[in-house]
Amino acid sequence: MRSHILAAWLMVFGASEALALSDAPYVMPGQIDAISLLAPPPAPNSEFEKRELATVLAAQKARSPALIKRALEDRDFLGFATVLGANFTLAKIPLAAEFIRKVTRETTQEIDRVKDCWPRPRPFVVSTEIQPPGDAAQGTVNRPGAAMANAATQASAPPCLPAASSAYSHSYPSGAAGVGMTAAILLAAMVPEKRSELFLRGQEYGENRINLGLHFPSDIEAGRILASAMIALMMPRPAFNTDLASAKAEVRAALGLPP
Repeated sequence: MRSHILAAWLMVFGASEALALSDAPYVMPGQIDAISLLAPPPAPNSEFEKRELATVLAAQKARSPALIKRALEDRDFLGFATVLGANFTLAKIPLAAEFIRKVTRETTQEIDRVKDCWPRPRPFVVSTEIQPPGDAAQGTVNRPGAAMANAATQASAPPCLPAASSAYSHSYPSGAAGVGMTAAILLAAMVPEKRSELFLRGQEYGENRINLGLHFPSDIEAGRILASAMIALMMPRPAFNTDLASAKAEVRAALGLPP
């Protein structure tokens, strides 16, 4: 998702007092060209897109009420409490929460640039057979008549397509998959004892977007790739490592784990 993800984050964390993280960005402007890194999404009505649509339809038929509930609740990194336990709460990890939020914000900004470049409609827009449950589709609604302003440097030339009005935010890449992968990578660095479980949970974030009918499989893959690439660029930066170390110490203390 586009700015809806960031809005949800601000609702959760907006009232929090600013915490002691570095003011420096973890990725410098122009350090990554995500549009060149990722393949374009499948063309409309192509065989690739038809296969992906069939996958989304199959997931829709197989989903249970319990799966729908869990998928709808995967809105931010706090869903990783299913792996890390009841002490993994905002009240107990305020610094780590702000750190994950900052990394996610930088990653999501790059995901949005790619969304602006390739305005792929969401599965339920492509086919009326796809029916997102409850209010799932509402989280992707744009302002009436909103045009997706292309923020990419290649906006005026190929490979990007012209900006266009759209009732819903664009599908490729998946911001939610990026959120899940970002949290999985960061939390695995903090709690390596749970590395396998954390990555499985992060993958679930993306799979749940397919189950809800909000994304195609290639959207999920692209979101994960871009999140991983962004964090790989952050890792050599001293500010990132200093903040990660502080967040790690806080999380491990909250979970009752040795330093």
